[in-house]
Amino acid sequence: MQVDLDSVKSGATVPLVVMISNPLSTTNAQSLDEIRKIVNASANVVHYELDGIETLKDAMELFARANPAMLIINGGDGTIGAALASLLYNNPFNVIPPIAFLPGGKTNMTAADLGFKGKPAKVLKRLLKLAQSGDLPDALTRRHLIEMDLGDGSQPKVGTFFGTAGIVRGIFWCRENAYAKGLPNAVAHIWSAYKLITSALGLSRNKGLMISDPMSITVPGSARIKGRYSLVMTTTLNRLLFGFKPYAKGGSGGLRFSALEAGPATLVRSFTALLLGRYGTSSVNGLHVRTSNEVRVEGTDPVTLDGEIYQPTPGVPVTLRGDRSLTFVAFRK
Repeated sequence: MQVDLDSVKSGATVPLVVMISNPLSTTNAQSLDEIRKIVNASANVVHYELDGIETLKDAMELFARANPAMLIINGGDGTIGAALASLLYNNPFNVIPPIAFLPGGKTNMTAADLGFKGKPAKVLKRLLKLAQSGDLPDALTRRHLIEMDLGDGSQPKVGTFFGTAGIVRGIFWCRENAYAKGLPNAVAHIWSAYKLITSALGLSRNKGLMISDPMSITVPGSARIKGRYSLVMTTTLNRLLFGFKPYAKGGSGGLRFSALEAGPATLVRSFTALLLGRYGTSSVNGLHVRTSNEVRVEGTDPVTLDGEIYQPTPGVPVTLRGDRSLTFVAFRK
């Protein structure tokens, strides 16, 4: 769908900005009062605070009547995913406005990939300045989305990062250990990454943290693999945590897929390739990298999409599709 550039250009009237906040997102518990102060001081911002994620539909329908120049989602990756799903499957807009994010959760990979880093209030001020200056059209970018079909008859989930095997086990470990101690997000992520790596190398007591149950993975027209894996991921992001880019360079399709077979040797070879900039450009034994518009994963391990955990239906593959996209705002470096 095309973006209505007339609504994002400044002129005699300051462009309207609309924002949805999830008060229950992690960072919002501390920062929402400051966000409210900025909104109250801005004549061109309409702010909708969710009373449960199910009220997203009401917020979108309200905003669709206003033809806003920008839609800001203030919440964590789960809130972002729910908002994107609402736009894809229950879209009330004639033209979907450019979408921006405030980092309101713990991981915030989607927001960080678009340059939205730091305190939410600081990011909001930059976004409002961008709209008021008339430079918003130059900050737009198109990004593909992951539509995850669990095969259970429910509406597909929408996000930008899918993972299973050691990724989900690492999320559980991080929540139960690092987050439980109240550590800063960056420290929690580094400690969790260390725990995963030492487990995969056989250097910790929990040596099974990075070994999946048997699973079958199909990339139509490209690959069908079976086995146990340390990591399985699919993303539409350009950069992941710590700035890593573990995916193929180039190729056709919106999904960037990687799978590492279980075992310390594969991990060492893959991580070395990542550090040397050869990940996805040279062959690495035990590493499978593809670019496609569809990936199917069948197994018993839980899966994650943008931090939300799901349990697959036994015998039914989880299908990922990446052929649809939306327009986003991105801070340029």
